[in-house]
Amino acid sequence: MECKIQKLHENCDKNRSSFSISWEQRKLGEVGKTFTGLSGKTSDDFGHGEGRFVTYMNVFSNAIANPAMVEPIEIDAKQSTVKCGDVFFTTSSETPDEVGMSSIWLQNEENIYLNSFCFGYRLDENNKIDYSCLAYLLRAKQFRKDITLLAQGISRYNISKNKVMEILIHIPEDESEQTKIGQIFLQLDNLITLHQRKFKHYFLLLRGKFYDKNLAISWEQRKFEYYFDERNERSGIGELISVTINSGIKKFSELNRFDSKPEDLSKYKVVHEGDIAYNSMRMWQGASGISPYTGILSPAYTVITPKYNVSSLFFSYLLKRPRMIHLFEINSQGLTKDTWNLKFLPFSQIETWAPEDYDEQTKIGTLFQQLDNLITLHLRL
Repeated sequence: MECKIQKLHENCDKNRSSFSISWEQRKLGEVGKTFTGLSGKTSDDFGHGEGRFVTYMNVFSNAIANPAMVEPIEIDAKQSTVKCGDVFFTTSSETPDEVGMSSIWLQNEENIYLNSFCFGYRLDENNKIDYSCLAYLLRAKQFRKDITLLAQGISRYNISKNKVMEILIHIPEDESEQTKIGQIFLQLDNLITLHQRKFKHYFLLLRGKFYDKNLAISWEQRKFEYYFDERNERSGIGELISVTINSGIKKFSELNRFDSKPEDLSKYKVVHEGDIAYNSMRMWQGASGISPYTGILSPAYTVITPKYNVSSLFFSYLLKRPRMIHLFEINSQGLTKDTWNLKFLPFSQIETWAPEDYDEQTKIGTLFQQLDNLITLHLRL
């Protein structure tokens, strides 16, 4: 998708005499203004109420925000609410490549707020820009490159919303051309969404939500302690690895990071090949994967090691399911730094459903991996 937008820009530069689209450059701050997300909230304010807030993972994962990826919160007249056409930017991430991800809200609903780990951007009323076109241009290669250059930090990367407002966006002058471009990428997004729905349908089918007399899979409900042990070994020696949302588990040396290794690694957790590492900080819950390395990982993460005849592949996808993420969120302490030292339930006591048979777990995990690869291929178009 990014490649298509980039080629469109290149064609404009190389063939301006024959290419009918005239593009213009504008600083974001010249055509709109920023606003803040939720502030002054504690963990007790979340999980109930008639209001809703757009989650960090919603903004991170979707060029056009998913209206279903919201969480309950009490209505608060002191907070900024979001409107149709608002753009959201994430302000922090594990690597500079993943900071400043954008998403646009296209719903007309009341009492919707933005999570506290993002900031909002609203176009001025006199600036008419097609929302769908803007959504994908803000995820184009050049814009993402400009965002990455703004990333600052050591263990976490942050961006300044004032600096983001200085970035130039390239957009067709003709609004009808903007609409056509937006429609092209909407069609690609819809294709990806179809595969993602297929992914969800298969999971529900295999879980037994739909009855099929030919589907001879026996599922059981057990606590996580039946499947895993939590690894809490500490060591300052070993390959430093990191868990990211897009890239999964990578060596620190392979990531495009501007900082050096932390000086004190004595409290870092040991990770062995085949362990599942999970980013258990509240705003990044859902970033997980099977470690292909033996090394050490920040103590802010949770590391679990599978017991005999447990498929890590299956459970690595299970942990990314919205239901599981929601379960961890409502039981987490705090907003940013607390991990799976859960407030109401320890990790080992949380219950989940899984096939009894190891081979069935592996087959299902492999199926999800194939669908994941197919979705990734479409995202690269």
